Amino acid sequence: MDEAREAYLLEHTPGLKEHDAAQHSAFLQIEEDALARHPDPTPDDIAAAEAAEAALPSRRRTEIQLRRSFEPLAVHLPKDARRKRKSFVQRGQRAWNRANPTPLTWELERTLTTEFMKAWH
Repeated sequence: MDEAREAYLLEHTPGLKEHDAAQHSAFLQIEEDALARHPDPTPDDIAAAEAAEAALPSRRRTEIQLRRSFEPLAVHLPKDARRKRKSFVQRGQRAWNRANPTPLTWELERTLTTEFMKAWH
């Protein structure tokens, strides 16, 4: 029933198919950009970060380790990259949605759903 209603909304909302297609391709591009900007760290990246941390004075090293709850860098760095990617994607998606409002307003969706329910039953 939900799939049929979605199809009905797509058919009866001018510009919705185009908006959805544009949104899909924009969101894919945002995700690709996020991966390029915040890639997963390589073993060499992790080793370099560990060496840089080991070279710090012990008080500074302890402060940094405390900040990440003494999680090893091999665990922390990939998590950090995923968090940054997710944040980048969410910001990009929100910006795209603000710049490209959907043609399916709440009122139009309610009206079309009512029409669909009358036609369906």
